[in-house]
Amino acid sequence: MNTTDRILGEAKRKVSPPTEEELTDPRRAYYYAINVIGGRWPEGEAAIAMSPTWAYSYARNVIGGRWPEGEAAIAKSPNDAYSYAKEVLKGRWPEAERPEAEAAIATSSWWGYRYARDVLKGRFPEGEPAIATEPRLAKYYLKQFPEARLEWAMNGWLDWLDL
Repeated sequence: MNTTDRILGEAKRKVSPPTEEELTDPRRAYYYAINVIGGRWPEGEAAIAMSPTWAYSYARNVIGGRWPEGEAAIAKSPNDAYSYAKEVLKGRWPEAERPEAEAAIATSSWWGYRYARDVLKGRFPEGEPAIATEPRLAKYYLKQFPEARLEWAMNGWLDWLDL
């Protein structure tokens, strides 16, 4: 939707102007874009880009693709960084652009495991220290990626007898 179409659409619908909260609060700005504008809302994007959750939701549900302006916030949250990679990027985070995204994912055993399984479809060595702290996830991870067993034993995350 281009700006002219958006403005004409607003004029036809007699859209109420945004409140100060809708211009500054990420959640309210997101819902204003969805429920009032019905699409992309450039005036509210600065507020939305401050929140990992709302930036991810805006990229996925409003833009329908990658949103570089929101990636700095998204990359700080393990959950949202994983979801953005899986649902928006449809693959691994570009390492050169946002190394902090994978670093955030690697801090979480759950999201690190899911990133390896669902996005990388292979080992995620940066996330293995966190994954190893959760016995159930470690078991699933090693079942899916048995080539990691020796390295895990050498790091002390797996008993040698379990090889």
